[in-house]
Amino acid sequence: MVNSKINKTLKHLILLIAIFVIGMIVLVSLHSFFLQLIDDLDKKTENLKSKIEIGEFIINDIYKIRSDFYELATTVSSKKSLEGLNKRIDEKIEFIEKCLEVLDKGGKVERVIKLNIEGHYNSTKTINYKKLDDTPSLEVIELAPKVQELKNMIKKINSLIIEQLDNRESNDIENFMLQNRTIKRFYKRTPAFFIRITENANRLLFEGNLELEKIEKKLVDQKNQYTNLEFFLIINFILFAILLGTIIAIQINKNTTLLQRQEQFTRGTLDSQENIVIVSDGEKMIDANKALIDFFDNYDSFDDFKRNHLCICDFFEEHENLGDEFITDKIYKDMVWYENIIENPKVLHKVAISKKNKTHYFSITANKKQLDKENSIVIVTLNDITEEMRIQKELKKLNENLEELVDEKTKELQILNENLEQRVEEEVKKNRDKERALIQQSRFAALGEMIANIAHQWRQPLSAILTTVTSIQLQRELKIATEKDVDDCHNSIVKYVKFLNQTIEDFRGFFNQDKKLVKYNILDVINNATSITSAVYKNHSINIIYEHKKDKYEITGYPNELSQALLNILTNAKDILIEREIKERIVKIEVSETTKNINIEVTDSAGGIDEHVLLKIFDPYFTTKHKSQGTGIGLYMSKYIIEKNVKGLLSASNQSFEYENKTYNGACFKIELPKI
Repeated sequence: MVNSKINKTLKHLILLIAIFVIGMIVLVSLHSFFLQLIDDLDKKTENLKSKIEIGEFIINDIYKIRSDFYELATTVSSKKSLEGLNKRIDEKIEFIEKCLEVLDKGGKVERVIKLNIEGHYNSTKTINYKKLDDTPSLEVIELAPKVQELKNMIKKINSLIIEQLDNRESNDIENFMLQNRTIKRFYKRTPAFFIRITENANRLLFEGNLELEKIEKKLVDQKNQYTNLEFFLIINFILFAILLGTIIAIQINKNTTLLQRQEQFTRGTLDSQENIVIVSDGEKMIDANKALIDFFDNYDSFDDFKRNHLCICDFFEEHENLGDEFITDKIYKDMVWYENIIENPKVLHKVAISKKNKTHYFSITANKKQLDKENSIVIVTLNDITEEMRIQKELKKLNENLEELVDEKTKELQILNENLEQRVEEEVKKNRDKERALIQQSRFAALGEMIANIAHQWRQPLSAILTTVTSIQLQRELKIATEKDVDDCHNSIVKYVKFLNQTIEDFRGFFNQDKKLVKYNILDVINNATSITSAVYKNHSINIIYEHKKDKYEITGYPNELSQALLNILTNAKDILIEREIKERIVKIEVSETTKNINIEVTDSAGGIDEHVLLKIFDPYFTTKHKSQGTGIGLYMSKYIIEKNVKGLLSASNQSFEYENKTYNGACFKIELPKI
């Protein structure tokens, strides 16, 4: 357990370090990635600046070519000056073409700048431009044709000037003047060309500056975005690291606290042992419980004890009359003592240790626990059996007199057995008398219920007979009675007398004791019981709901016994409905069957039975009624009859049922009758 917690704490620390290292690598990678993005934008900006600078060179050279072209068309007077101007113009056109080539394909442009500094007359400026994609360069598309047109113009003007100079040398004044006018006309058409080429170059330069501004603005925005994103990620990583570190620190703290508690628990468990428990590495003692210092009370602590003794075996003693199971020295049967114990775990090993000139005896056990591949510990337990040894000695003495003691006890048992049979018979007789008294009391209680039911059953027909006789007597006195009235009166009295006679037969049948098993229909028994209680139920406005899916549920048994139990349950339901003053008084009788049983469930609407009462409801003489209203044996006898005589099962629970879209709660008495 402790090792697992230590390993778990170590794993948490390794996880925290790993997450920190991974986070730092991610942050460095993100920083490098953002630097690369910014560097790419910087390079793109520098590239665009180079492009603009090359464009500026082209515009400057166009202006210079325009000036040279003007000089060429207006001031050239010799072929030598013509060659000088053409050379300057060709150099500039060649430079412009070089610039256009670099703009189209990328490359390097070198520009010689003249300086008016002593010792530094010239300076070369190198501009590098890289083509970033394969799209055609607008500068080349716009200016390359114009440069070619410019070259054609230079070539044309040169041919006109040479022809003019030849006319002058040949003193052909007329052709000279004619040629001069041709040159002027040609020259006058050139300013529009130079304006267009300059405007094209300026427009491209302007668009390049606009693009540069956009890129520089984009660069600033993206730098800010990258900086903010990097800052956001760093803050989130730091917060995540702090949160995770906090969680891991809390977990480590919990593990540390748990380890401390585990150590305290282990120490408490160890010290709570009454036996002496010693932990050793096989050579010296590592730890021990408080029982060791309590026994060797001349030492203040375990550290004090182990400074003087490396092994508990230093205290093992040898005495006379000690058996072979006693270990007396460090080497026992050619083995180190604890190894012998480990190798023979089924042998009860013992040691003798003296304390204050008194010898104490201990049973000793040793268990070896492997901590890892290299390390193990030995746990030694010494259980003080001094008292047991003393008792064994006394038992040995007692065993010498055991035969005499056995004889005495045998005689006592014989006397006891002689009276036992008589006592058993007396107790059985007492129980039978109690049972007969209960049954007799139950019969008397049932008889009282029968008399009450007979009174209810007879009250209506007797009243009807009295009314009929009084009526016919009055008619006779008034001399208005006819033969038909007399016959009707006679028939009514006969009908009521038959009803009274049937009632007597029903009640007499109820009290007839069953002599033998008969096959009967359970529904007939239920009808008989409900018939007996019908008058009193009707008198107290109790409605009986009768549910069964079949017309016949036949079973072999004692029908009168079942009828008596049912009558007790129905009477009990009637009493509780009246006692609790229930307005909607309903008793539901439901008959169903399973593969093994036929079940009768009698459920009332009185609200149910309290849980603490439900456990005692079948106890004899237990009743919730007033003493004047109940004896507490009705349900007890019902259960006795069903389970002892009918061999069924009677149970009670609280149930609910529905009737005319309303739900009612009450007590449910379930009779389970086996089909066998």
